[in-house]
Amino acid sequence: MTSPTQIEKYLKKYFGFDEFRIHQQEIVEAMLAKKDVVAVLPTGSGKSLCYQLPAIITEGTAIVISPLIALMEDQVQSLQTMGVKAAYINSQLSLTEQRQIIANFNDYDLIYLAPERILKDGFLDEIITAKISYLIIDEAHCISQWGHAFRPEYRQLAALRAKFPNVPAAAFTATATNAVIQDMKLQLGLASPFTIVGSFDRPNLSIRVIPRENGLSQLISFIDDRKKESGIIYSSTRDSVDKLHITLKEKGFQVEKYHAGMTDQDRRQSQRRFLKDDSLLMVATIAFGMGVHKPDVRYIVHMDLPKSIEGYYQEIGRAGRDGLPADCLMLFGTQDYILQKRMVDDAGDVSVKQNMLRRLEQFFTFCHSSTCRRKEILHYFGETYPESNCKNCHNCLDDAVTEDATIISQKILSCVYRMQQRFGISLVVDVLNGADTQQIKQYNFNSLTTYGLLKELNKLEIRHYVFSLINQNYLKMTDGQYPVLQ
Repeated sequence: MTSPTQIEKYLKKYFGFDEFRIHQQEIVEAMLAKKDVVAVLPTGSGKSLCYQLPAIITEGTAIVISPLIALMEDQVQSLQTMGVKAAYINSQLSLTEQRQIIANFNDYDLIYLAPERILKDGFLDEIITAKISYLIIDEAHCISQWGHAFRPEYRQLAALRAKFPNVPAAAFTATATNAVIQDMKLQLGLASPFTIVGSFDRPNLSIRVIPRENGLSQLISFIDDRKKESGIIYSSTRDSVDKLHITLKEKGFQVEKYHAGMTDQDRRQSQRRFLKDDSLLMVATIAFGMGVHKPDVRYIVHMDLPKSIEGYYQEIGRAGRDGLPADCLMLFGTQDYILQKRMVDDAGDVSVKQNMLRRLEQFFTFCHSSTCRRKEILHYFGETYPESNCKNCHNCLDDAVTEDATIISQKILSCVYRMQQRFGISLVVDVLNGADTQQIKQYNFNSLTTYGLLKELNKLEIRHYVFSLINQNYLKMTDGQYPVLQ
């Protein structure tokens, strides 16, 4: 067993640090003791070091599963700079180069692989005699269908675990609810792993979530005051990224763009310019950011609604990694919810679809909250925030706009009650709006006293009030495949 003093020597030699950050030492020691590990640590907390250091110290080769080519290439380049023997195998290498690495497998401390490479071309049989030190799964939430970034190819990792049952496995992620953590353990066959769940609180992040009125004007007003600072602007589609990139360039901003529709070379150049501060601003889809280490990002802007609280938390976590203050602005509209719901409706598996819809509804409810943003985010991840006021979100800073919607609320609650608390949001909204649909006629809801009571509002506005009532615990959504309002 490597002593704490020896571990600290390796830490200083390869990483240049005199001491560990919170939880790092516990994880490193657990891995060196050959225990399975599950580690959920927030973005910027130094997860990579937790598995790279044991891999350097331990004899043999660690297999690291990483979901993005750019991410694994950056990690390997960084390790090589430190004098660590590391390599990656992905589609960017020729077959000859890949075979050469496989032939010399145990010459490396770490080898990075994409999950889909595991079952390709008899790969597992080729390395069956290799001395594997660890099986490491980065971005491990991707293995869970209950997570926000489920990737079916991650399910293949069960085959890797089955092939090397005696090799310790370690799963790392920045964002996982308790349900996702349990699913990760199940899928990877981790019976009783050493488990660390760090705090999700990022006190240096200021959080503003406000309705989108004129998105471009709101954005320009926000970034105009931050022209000398580095920031990331997220937009949901490639087309919107392209248009926003052109507009901001025309307005004189140093701006790059990044999305999956660009060539690999263009994406790399764009990312490189951003990381080197040749450009201070990046407009991107969520394809950008995972594993990008730029500590001085001072702000994140979401031009529309992310898919879930997990996704939102991961994206804002790319700001302020240096511990200094950073601002997070999200603009949202009810039409975002409608568009996201359509995408959910196109999903395949029913249980996955319902889970995606539930997360979307939870997030939209969060958007309409009048309570502390930080408190709600931490509660979502199962953590209690002890303060009643974080003094760093727009609700706690008391600049949120409020209105007296007592009469509207009474009408909505009355309608839910008269519909016997057995139906979902959409039908309740249709009844209040006075819609003339077959379903309303089928249940004779057009004869209710609440039918058409809010016909002066459009459906999006009614839905806004419903979510506000859910957020304030006057209404709730049931669990199950078909959630209903009660």
